[in-house]
Order: sequence, then C-alpha cells, then structure tokens
Amino acid sequence: MGDVIVVTGATSGLGLALMPALLGAGYTPILTGRNAEKVAAASADLGVAGYQLDVADAGAIEAVSAQIVADHGPIAGLINNAGIWLEGEFESYDLAAIQAVIDTNTTGTILMTHAMLPEMISQGRGTVVNVVSTGALYTRKMISVYSASKWAIRGFTGCMEVECAPKGVRVMGFYPGKISSDMYETAGVGRDLEMAMTPEQAAVMVVTMLRDEGMVWGQVSGRSIADYL
Repeated sequence: MGDVIVVTGATSGLGLALMPALLGAGYTPILTGRNAEKVAAASADLGVAGYQLDVADAGAIEAVSAQIVADHGPIAGLINNAGIWLEGEFESYDLAAIQAVIDTNTTGTILMTHAMLPEMISQGRGTVVNVVSTGALYTRKMISVYSASKWAIRGFTGCMEVECAPKGVRVMGFYPGKISSDMYETAGVGRDLEMAMTPEQAAVMVVTMLRDEGMVWGQVSGRSIADYL
C-alpha cells in the first residue's frame, strides 16, 4: 500500500473524485465526511477506509485525526477539501450561516492542518494541499463571507508554505474555478455548471501536485476551457 492521504469533504464532488484518482496513483486514501451514511456508502463502494468527521467540530478533528493515525500509521498527506458555499447580499445573511462558513472553510482547514502536520514534520516529509478557490484571487459582489473564508486560507497557505518547506513538508494551494458539484445546490443556489470543470479533471490536477515531491506548487489555478466561451 502507498502513502496514506487523508481527504476531507470526500463524499461528493472533488473529494469523492480524488478517491479513485489517488488509488490509481498508488496512494492509500482515507475518506472523511460529515454525513455518516454517505461516508459508509462511499467507503464500501470504493473499498477505502472512511471516517465521519465534521471539520467545523474542533473536538472531532482531534479525536478522528488521532484515530486515523492509530489505525493506519504515518500520514503522508492531507487534502483540505471540505467547504460550503454562501451567496447573497451581506446584510441578508443569517448569523448562523456566516459562522458555519468560517467554521468549515477557514477554521476547519487550519485545525485539520494543526492536527495532521506534526506527524509529517516528525517524518521530515509530507504534503498538505488546501483546496481554496478562485474566489480568493479576486473580489466580486454577493460572495463576501465565502470569499473572506477563502482569502484567509490563501494567507494561511502561503505562510505555511514558507514555514514548513525547510522541514520537508510541502503546503500548497489549489485554486479551482467552477467545479461541477452539489455545493451550490446544497446551499440553495442555482448555478449553470455546463461550463464547469468536472471533479475528475480537478482531481487530476491535485494528484499531479501531490506526486511531484520535488516541487512546491504555490498557487495552482485551473478552470475548464468551456468557462472562457
């Protein structure tokens, strides 16, 4: 079995597409997600280990991360993919929705990294890929809180890149454009995704970043060519 790679938000979209992509590249992927039934179904279907984990729950991050290490040994990689969407005029946002976006997209990514990083540093090797967004590369109306949650991770990723590289650990950011997933539908937002990249296309990019251990891919962005038409 190959290096163990933990993926958050892996029951749909990019996270789910990463499972066969990582297996095909010789890795041992660990699937995590907040919905226990979806985790169990995807785990059984793909033949990979699965753990219920809501990255908005700090206690769960500590407990589940420790369990994964106990069950599978040294962790070589973490893909922080879990995220939720929020769209609309800022003044219309519900306070709980604002907090949920920050807890999942920002704090969840930071705390997952905090939980998994010491294992990698102790080995002198490892990779963290933070799935950010093109929303952290520009500004536009109607996505203020979502954008803020991702701009924070852009800064976090850059700082961790320079802090961890001398220790043998690569921390990199993947900044995708639209990916055809249920993220928008789950948030109650309609979106035409015909021009979006597929989760499988995005997964290829992430696995390429992961495999090239001699390189730190600082800010990798990509989108479907159809998005330019």
